Amino acid sequence: MHMARLWDSSRRMSGGYSLEALTSDSKGIMSGANLGPNKELIGKVSMKNIFGRKKLKKDGTEGKVVVIPPVEELQRVEKITWICYSALDSISTLKLYERLQCKLWNREWKFNGVTKGTLFDFYEQYWCPFGELLVKMETEGVLVDRPYLNEIEKVAKFEQQRAADRFRNWASKLCPDAKFMNVGSDTQLRQLFFGGTYNRAAIFLGKMGVFIVH
Repeated sequence: MHMARLWDSSRRMSGGYSLEALTSDSKGIMSGANLGPNKELIGKVSMKNIFGRKKLKKDGTEGKVVVIPPVEELQRVEKITWICYSALDSISTLKLYERLQCKLWNREWKFNGVTKGTLFDFYEQYWCPFGELLVKMETEGVLVDRPYLNEIEKVAKFEQQRAADRFRNWASKLCPDAKFMNVGSDTQLRQLFFGGTYNRAAIFLGKMGVFIVH
């Protein structure tokens, strides 16, 4: 996931960074991958597609909601399918790692105009230790001072609002409508700085003959 973010930080808006999304992207992340003799990779398949069951209503009939049984039950009742699912996850993860490693190897890492190595070097030097730290934090937990955090949260929210207002005031000098923008919106920030971002919802409604009047 960290390698994919380093390669393409905009996937959050188009596909995402889940193992399923990344391994299914044959024209993007997985394009040009050497997948072995069969030249084919079965991407990660979601648990819901394999193990999902229709939730039963009170009268015993199947409903529309799909639920996944507990893992303990799947490992006992559907042992072979569970093993195949786990093996496919491992294969998909390895192939994805190899492909991203190749992509990062072929892109320069520059700092202040000086080539420091490849992006894979950057990944190993900075992102790997960061990922290991996150795992350790999730495993062992982090001690926090809750009363202190509550106090600095108030200060942080005040500073955040003041910074957002300062940004809008600056931006509105260049574009008057910027005083109404949501500074937390990636799409609106892209439109302000780079332009050319179309509102796909508005285009769709326009094609359908629907117009919104402000």
